[in-house]
Amino acid sequence: MRENPVRVGAAWVVKRSRLVTINQEGLERLGEELLPLPAPVWVSRYHFRGDEELTLRYLLLLDALNFCFWPPRGFPNPPKLACGEKQGERWAIQGPEGERLTGYYALSYSLRLAAENCPEFFSAERLARVTAEDMREILGQIPLISWRVAAAREVGFLLAQFASATDFFAQARGSAQRIVELLTAHLPLFRDAALYDSRWIPFYKRAQILVADLWGTFDGEGLGAIEDLGWLTAFADYKLPQVLWSAGAIKLHPILAERIKKGALIRRGSQEEVEIRAATVVAVEMIARQLRKKGREFWPFQVDWLLWELSQKGLPVPHHRTLTWAY
Repeated sequence: MRENPVRVGAAWVVKRSRLVTINQEGLERLGEELLPLPAPVWVSRYHFRGDEELTLRYLLLLDALNFCFWPPRGFPNPPKLACGEKQGERWAIQGPEGERLTGYYALSYSLRLAAENCPEFFSAERLARVTAEDMREILGQIPLISWRVAAAREVGFLLAQFASATDFFAQARGSAQRIVELLTAHLPLFRDAALYDSRWIPFYKRAQILVADLWGTFDGEGLGAIEDLGWLTAFADYKLPQVLWSAGAIKLHPILAERIKKGALIRRGSQEEVEIRAATVVAVEMIARQLRKKGREFWPFQVDWLLWELSQKGLPVPHHRTLTWAY
């Protein structure tokens, strides 16, 4: 098994980083905060679980569309969103008990309803020809619809090529590494990488999170029985660096910090964005090692889950804003 290129690339960036640095003292404080927390569990209430083939298709589409939920400035706000939202608020839907869902949970529940009520939407033929109007019927006024249409069509083409999602995942033979390699080989919009100091740095956020979703959905059994979960890194996105910055585990150059606080767009693939994401991956690795030394055996992706849950409670600093299909 070769080392995860995300882990290798992130460490290489952090050694050369000029705008984002890791603060050991803040990192240790955050680790102490996580130490007594119970092991994170898979949140299944918003996800679909049914027929195996349909469930696998659901997961493929879920993580193909799992990116950039905040509306960019200048994005035409719909007159009214789900749950009676006002103009300019985030895309949201109503959950099974009337709760307001945004982001990943809104996406997972929207697609769950589609799988339950319109399973043919997940066929190779439908996805390969899906239109913006089709997607709006399922997801409402979700932002960046053109990218999401392209991502859904890629899933349709993959399903047509492999005949079934079951056959596709079976090729991985229970390996997280192999699943990521298959996804990035066959789905171009899963190839989440950037050029930094003349070197390609992969992050593969959505490819890696699909492995965790597969494991969680199937309770670690059948196609969810994945032997090398420790190969996965953190899923570098918006929310984790926000938590790390808030906790003082990473430090941003004052100019960069001010830009983020003002809501300025950070270009995908820029020095700032790559350094933020690389520091996130390395910081989570360091926290996982810290917890391991104190008797808590968490994989890095489980530390990711713990930090993501912390990010949902409100933080004193904003997340960085990058318009991207990568995360």
